[in-house]
Amino acid sequence: MPPVYSARMVQGKRAYTLARKGELPPMDPKTITISSIELTNYNFPSLSFRVVCSKGTYIRALARDIGLRLNSGAYLSELVRCRIGNFYLKDAMGIEDFERNFVFL
Repeated sequence: MPPVYSARMVQGKRAYTLARKGELPPMDPKTITISSIELTNYNFPSLSFRVVCSKGTYIRALARDIGLRLNSGAYLSELVRCRIGNFYLKDAMGIEDFERNFVFL
């Protein structure tokens, strides 16, 4: 289930716009695919995991759902997107290279 503070369109408006006004927008469940999920670090009470998922997956909602299953609650303190399609974070240009190569037209 997407979070109410998401950019998903509900009644012609972004859900977060309604949520910020104190309204609870009706959110419909969304089918997503989690291809893999791997626990990468655990140091109570924190854990880190790596997820390969379909577009439209709300990782905040995944953390929420994991917390619910553990009867403890959970939230994200950090999110790093390592890949989008064939583009990898490890191949990204650093800010210094970007500034050096940027051309004003």
